[in-house]
Amino acid sequence: MSETVEERRRRPLDNDILTLPIQAEEQGEAAYPPTSSLDLRRSADAGVAFGGGAHYCIGATLARLEGRIAIEALVSRFPEMELAGPAVFAPRPSIRKMTSLPVRLRPARA
Repeated sequence: MSETVEERRRRPLDNDILTLPIQAEEQGEAAYPPTSSLDLRRSADAGVAFGGGAHYCIGATLARLEGRIAIEALVSRFPEMELAGPAVFAPRPSIRKMTSLPVRLRPARA
């Protein structure tokens, strides 16, 4: 990601999702920290919802895209990934929340 950010600094694009915050930061305006990490060690109680209505997360689309990219990269790197046990869900009647999904990772065979 850092290579892409540096490329946008050198060659900005009009109305680009990276160029705009980079330019804002360079001009001393409000900027935000990078979003681009998946913390598999985070607390099992941490929520990952995007809210709703007027409070719907403005970055939800970007977060979904990042999740898709991360999962595609994981599957690409470990095409023989397989379940190592059953999925475990939290005992919450109104929200289905997976708390554990054990998998066995094996790199692609050469």
